Parts: sequence; structure tokens; C-alpha cells
Amino acid sequence: MTKQPVIIVTEGTTALGKRICKEIAATQSIVIALSNDENAGYDLVAEDPRVRFRRADCYKEADIHAVVQEVQSQFGRLDALVNNPPFTPPGHDTSFTELDLFDWNQALHQQITAPLFTARLCFPLLKTTQGVIVHVIPTPHDTAVNNEVLSVCSHGLIGLTESMANSLSPDVRVHAACYSLHNKNDDKTDTNQFRDVAAMVRFLVSNETAQMNGQVFKVSNRVYDRNTI
Repeated sequence: MTKQPVIIVTEGTTALGKRICKEIAATQSIVIALSNDENAGYDLVAEDPRVRFRRADCYKEADIHAVVQEVQSQFGRLDALVNNPPFTPPGHDTSFTELDLFDWNQALHQQITAPLFTARLCFPLLKTTQGVIVHVIPTPHDTAVNNEVLSVCSHGLIGLTESMANSLSPDVRVHAACYSLHNKNDDKTDTNQFRDVAAMVRFLVSNETAQMNGQVFKVSNRVYDRNTI
């Protein structure tokens, strides 16, 4: 069994996922980024060789099961799972009257069902290390319209976080780091917020939070938020 902490990050090749992987890898942990985008995975490893990449569809239970088996065989431990669902699920920003139920169900699967079965598959390994699960949750801005999909998904995942924290205690801790989508494109603001979210995730998977459980943190750029209301 390796002595280094082992951490899985789902959708680790997105802009936010890469930030999280690099932030945690800087703590000498073994970080495994999961994504179905193989080219993006190779680019991530080229950018930061400390991060490992495993091609996997984060929304297929069989793929996650194969990853967990590989982690158990290769490292013998798992210390943290970071569920990082996409911030633009199917149906995002679609008007209420035009929302397709197929997109609605796909979004629920991506944002809630996949984090649930991923956590269940990882639980046996996390239990042996008294590990932690962190849900990274995109939330719509307070004044956003046509965000029924993301609103339901984010509140559902927050509720799942709090419920799992009770159910899995004291074996595994569960937290959430929430961030808000902005009403307009602003790469600089997004970059700054992603940096802060990644730092929060690094803190939550660290031993510094060993006595904490069930916490939901909102990472927000308050100056930007005030200017957009």
C-alpha cells in the first residue's frame, strides 16, 4: 500500500477540474483525473506530470467500478473522492416552456445519480482510510432565469451531501464546495473563482478537516456578484 494519499477527481479535464487536480497534486498526493476526453487528459498530464489520467465515462457505473478496482490493485487505498459534475448540464439555460424532459433526466443523472453511485463504489476504500467525499456544486446566480435544471440539481446535490454526511459518519466525511455561474462571460472572473474553488477543495480533502463533517461552503466573488445584481 502506498503511503501517499490517493484522490480521485471526476471530470478532471474541465477548466475547473484541472485547477482542482493541480491544486491537490501540489500537496504530494496522488491525483487521478477521470474524463472521457483522452486528448484533454494527455494535455493535463503534459501540463502537470504530477497528475495521473484515467479515461473513464464519469456517468457510467461500469467505468467507475473499473477505476476503483484499479486504484485498489495499484495503490491499496483511496483517501478522497471529488465529484466534479459539469457546470452546464443538458437543458442548462433553456426556457421553462422549451425544456426537453430527456435533457432534464440526463441532467439529473449527471449531477445527482452519478455522484451517488460513484460515492457508493468508492465507499469501501474510503472507509478504510476514514476518507472524505467532496461534491463540487455549480449553482445558478440568484437573479438568473431559465435555470430550473441547474437549480434543482444543485439543491439536490447539496441535500445529498448533508444526508450522506449523516449516513456515512463516522467512517467517511462528506462536504460540498458551491460556486455560482455568472450572468455573462468573464474569463478573468471565472479563472479567479475556479482558483478559489480549487483551494477550498484542497482544504476539504486535507487532514485539517478531520474533525469536520457535512459542511457546505459557498465560494463566491462578492464584488462581482454585487455588480451584477
